[in-house]
Amino acid sequence: MIRLFDISQARHFCQPLAAPAPGVGQSLAEFHDKLRKSRLLAGSSDFHIHRVSLLNAIERWILFGVADYRRALDMLIPSNAPWAHVTLYYSSFFAANAILGMFGAWIHIRRLVDVENGDINNQILRVTNKIKSPNGYPGSHQVFWDLFYEGYSTFSPWIPKDLQSTTAPVNSNRVWQIDARNEVNYDMFRAHEGALSLKQHFRPNRLRSLRGSLAQQLEVTEAMLKLAIYFANYLGVSSQPYEGLEAGARPIALRRLVTKVPPSLATQSVLQDLFQ
Repeated sequence: MIRLFDISQARHFCQPLAAPAPGVGQSLAEFHDKLRKSRLLAGSSDFHIHRVSLLNAIERWILFGVADYRRALDMLIPSNAPWAHVTLYYSSFFAANAILGMFGAWIHIRRLVDVENGDINNQILRVTNKIKSPNGYPGSHQVFWDLFYEGYSTFSPWIPKDLQSTTAPVNSNRVWQIDARNEVNYDMFRAHEGALSLKQHFRPNRLRSLRGSLAQQLEVTEAMLKLAIYFANYLGVSSQPYEGLEAGARPIALRRLVTKVPPSLATQSVLQDLFQ
């Protein structure tokens, strides 16, 4: 069973970071690969490195989640329908990672860091290197979503009414997003069906004309992103995550980074050779 901070404990954990210190913010995966501890105690250097790196990761999950959502909207043509769906899935996945992170949990492959003691004066995180899905799912993404929904009850009381749809697994299936993504990504019959559906039903001037699993993934992604940003604002998450990319408050940095027009490089590529 995954354990998370309650809302006041999460607010304490997410306190804004001071000016960045060299070597503190780093890859969580690499840091934990070298770590030989099963508990991280507040006040220790290991807890500090983990917290700083996780808060930075939360901001970056939000950035890349919003960016993937933005780019998926650019791919709503029949030939790109499957990859638009996959991109929306990862946007939702990143947002869900950010939400868990704000409440003290980090999941990576088969490793879990969650809460042993949430008391504000004595926060302790536990590190588990071999985790299992509560419902016996085998894949790493399946384990993630199973644990995500397992821990949802901790923060569901603070979810705004307009985002309550995120409190339940899609179609009552904790791994629906993975199943739907895999269908269009690995089964070319289903990929073609998705392209046909887009061609037959989608009207470029009306986003809500989307149909089928792509439309459902879009709705799930939008709600998950909104919830991640809501909690980031509510809990006061603030770090220096975009160093070298952009500066400023999150809304400004996101707007500048996400709305950039991508380069038009088709004439410099081998694209024309592929049409022969």
